[in-house]
Amino acid sequence: MRLTNKLYAQHIGWHFKKHWQVQGRRVPKETGAAAELLKMGLQVKSTDEVLNPKSGPQLIDIVGATIKPIPEDESHPNWHKAAGHIFGDNNVLLGGLPQSQVLTNTIEINSFPRQIEDAIANGQFPKTIDRCVQNAIFSSQLLDAQQVKLPKVKLVDRPAYNLPRLYGISHERRNRLLVNKLMFEIEKLAGRSVAVRRKLIDNVTFHTFLTKDNDTLIFNVTGDKLISSTRALDAIKGKFNGDLPDLYPMKSTVSMPKQHIYMENNFYPIRKEIACSHPHTIFTFFNKSVVGNVHGSEVSKTQFYGRSLLKAFVVAVARAKQLGDVPTNGVLQKPIVVQCIQTNGQEFHFGVLQLNTLNLSADSITKNYWFHRPSVELFTECCYQTGRPHIDGYNSEVFRTLNAFYHNS
Repeated sequence: MRLTNKLYAQHIGWHFKKHWQVQGRRVPKETGAAAELLKMGLQVKSTDEVLNPKSGPQLIDIVGATIKPIPEDESHPNWHKAAGHIFGDNNVLLGGLPQSQVLTNTIEINSFPRQIEDAIANGQFPKTIDRCVQNAIFSSQLLDAQQVKLPKVKLVDRPAYNLPRLYGISHERRNRLLVNKLMFEIEKLAGRSVAVRRKLIDNVTFHTFLTKDNDTLIFNVTGDKLISSTRALDAIKGKFNGDLPDLYPMKSTVSMPKQHIYMENNFYPIRKEIACSHPHTIFTFFNKSVVGNVHGSEVSKTQFYGRSLLKAFVVAVARAKQLGDVPTNGVLQKPIVVQCIQTNGQEFHFGVLQLNTLNLSADSITKNYWFHRPSVELFTECCYQTGRPHIDGYNSEVFRTLNAFYHNS
């Protein structure tokens, strides 16, 4: 019913409203109370001053010495006279995979070890596994509820034009959800007998250092996910021959930033006393908006492959130094095998590194081995079509290879 004056007149609320209107026009009379309080030395404050006090900066007296930033000069405790070459998560080598081979004294084998090749060829999966993998892709790429501001998109032909910012699932969350869901499907197929011998750890850090041709190499990398095992991976059987690429006139440390402040320490995230401390597989995510060359160009395919090799190499070196059984000539008595998987959420690159020596000099007879094949796309496009999730170009080879890597022991 419409609220009219006659209807409102019958309600007691009308009387209250009129009462407040009349009382609001009254002018308060001076009673002399404020003057009496001032004579007694009491301060009189208005209601605004009490309810809304003015807050200003307050000076704090610090007792003792203050913490001052350490100057980045020769007085720094980690200052070294000879500059070290730094490799981290955000840079890649300019020469790509050939430079990574020379830097790590590693020869390339364009195939996986025999046991992995056989596992990929002979793997048997239920008929519903492809549908489960596609649901995992939908859940990570489209159906997650996270909405954050995505990185800016630039047009090559119009670099100064600002496109509208897009909101969606962040790159790091998409990759982590996809890997977690794929690993969940693999663990269901493997069963408890295999899964109990594996441990999954997120966001692990590795630090190590080496010397090559009188140059100090400092490696500080992060693994987005690490699979550790109760048993170290067996050394790959067979003898593999090959030559290192010729980089002349380029040096193997080109595009590696130099710094005088660094620490020559070794850090592996799991103590060797723990039963499940052996490195098995490391996952690393690739984000083109974060990882790039020192000159700002896009990362090429060979640089993408070289990043996978260096990630696996740093994990293996950190583990070898933690065990402490490195002879003076650098040749390991028992090689360390580490598997590496690099992905951007759509493209997967698989590789296996066997660390045989820490001697990186060019005249070293013993070489390290790097087994890998070209990267494979899990799907071509994942989007909405007519309001429903749709996927194009699904490739089951990625899941088969990932399953073979997980079962390898």
